[in-house]
Amino acid sequence: MKLRAQLWLVGTASAALGVLAVVANATSDHGQLRGLNTALGTLIGAAFVVTGLYAWSRRPENRVGKLMVATGAAWALSGLSQANAPLLFSIGLLLSPLYIVFVTWLVFVFPDGRVESRLARWLLIAGFVDVFVIYGVAVLLDIDTSYINGRVPDNVFAVAHAPGVANIFGNTSAGIGAVIVAGIVVLAVRRRRTASAVVRHAGGPVLSTGLVCLTAVSISLAVGSSGVSDLAHGIVSSVALLAFLALPFAYLIGLLRTHYARAGAISGILGALSDRAALRDALAEALGDPTLRLVYSSGGRWLDRDGHAVELPQRGVTRVEREGECIGAILHDPALDDDPQLVEAVAAAAALALENERLEAELRARVAELQESRSKLIEVSMAERRSLERDLHDGAQQRLVALSVQVGLAKRRLHSDPAGAEELLDRAGGELKLALEELRELARGIHPAILTDRGLSPALQALIDRVPLEVDLADAPSERLPAPVEAAAYFVVAESLTNVAKYAKAGHAYVSVQRRNGHAIVEVRDDGVGGADPQAGTGLRGLAERLTIIDGRLDVVSPPGHGTTVRAEIPCA
Repeated sequence: MKLRAQLWLVGTASAALGVLAVVANATSDHGQLRGLNTALGTLIGAAFVVTGLYAWSRRPENRVGKLMVATGAAWALSGLSQANAPLLFSIGLLLSPLYIVFVTWLVFVFPDGRVESRLARWLLIAGFVDVFVIYGVAVLLDIDTSYINGRVPDNVFAVAHAPGVANIFGNTSAGIGAVIVAGIVVLAVRRRRTASAVVRHAGGPVLSTGLVCLTAVSISLAVGSSGVSDLAHGIVSSVALLAFLALPFAYLIGLLRTHYARAGAISGILGALSDRAALRDALAEALGDPTLRLVYSSGGRWLDRDGHAVELPQRGVTRVEREGECIGAILHDPALDDDPQLVEAVAAAAALALENERLEAELRARVAELQESRSKLIEVSMAERRSLERDLHDGAQQRLVALSVQVGLAKRRLHSDPAGAEELLDRAGGELKLALEELRELARGIHPAILTDRGLSPALQALIDRVPLEVDLADAPSERLPAPVEAAAYFVVAESLTNVAKYAKAGHAYVSVQRRNGHAIVEVRDDGVGGADPQAGTGLRGLAERLTIIDGRLDVVSPPGHGTTVRAEIPCA
């Protein structure tokens, strides 16, 4: 059933019940102060039901509105105890304490509508048991109603006439009710003390009034069950009734405070637009949440004011949009989720200032990334220099030293042993050839000459020809790209194919380089075993760090058993 239909149905039923209670009070033969009771009872019931329906319509997922309606309906049912008709009188008599359970529940769960304490849950269940079982037994045993002035109708629910025993059950029920309400009061006070500033501010009027009401109800029940003093019972009951009457109006006062807070919040934020440093403080003050934080949306991630990456929580998040784009979010107390209109109004007012702060946060994040990339690039460069030094020392340098030795021996034998000298020179020629090959390989690893002379596509083809597996070069730009872009794309493909040959156990690979939307998109895929971890080795990690220097980005997707895809995006004006 749709919300509007539910509200109409409940509202109509509550109104009919209220009218029945009003008629019962107005025509009662055993009621005291008939006119005053009729007016007061009508005001209380109507205030709870109307306010509850409004709260229900604003926040359907919150139990507060439903509990206010239930309290008003239970109050109207208790008013039937003034009826002259025996059945209506008996219904009112049986259900007369029920509204106390509902108002106790309402005060405890305000403003979020949740019962998170196990003890409180059991106390509320005990309250319903007390009303329907212990007090119900008293009604079944024909509880004494001689204290009521006037002609009292018969109790149609009485199965036996034992008013003495019934009164024992009635007093026991009142005593248990006093303990239950007192326990809920203690838990509510403790809950309020540990609640956030937002919850205390939102629930202030209702919680204060409700605690006065419940405290007076608890004392009234205790005094009534002991029979110590009718005067004391009457005074405490009057205090409880006045606080009970004030509850729905306290809720409306809280709403009025919220509306004023919303207007003041927007005004304060608009005033803070000229002072960006005050924006967060203005938002925190407006929403009454000193824990409030601002985060900014940038490239699919969230940044704080200092440019550090953050994770969004599950609750207490209100996204801020400007011109249809999400520019940031307000991280606030989850209790504010119950008043989304306030937070959204504040967010809308703060959108412009938040956009300015987002640009600053992105700049800080970029500076931090560049500093980190610079540091890592220095480390990578030093490592590559050491690797190059080792390769020269262990390879070409050793061969050149051997070549020098062989040439020296050949020179000494040139006249005494021409054949031996020739053999030594032949060996020297072989060493020289190998040394040249190793130097070419090293040069190719540093920066291949073919890339400089002929461009990216021929360089990639030459690279693919040396790989010991089938590789398809699907796409490559025919025009020359900027030298840094060509170098970056070449080494992405080179490192990726090296990893494929060494680790992937693949039979086929695919290479593609496309120029798209101002970027060079480099992609290398294989049909190998997958499971590649870009953080495990230095090759891909070094590539990713190099790419950040030119605003590039490297992504590796490698599900186990489904091959690996390396994709780089390199800005290319």
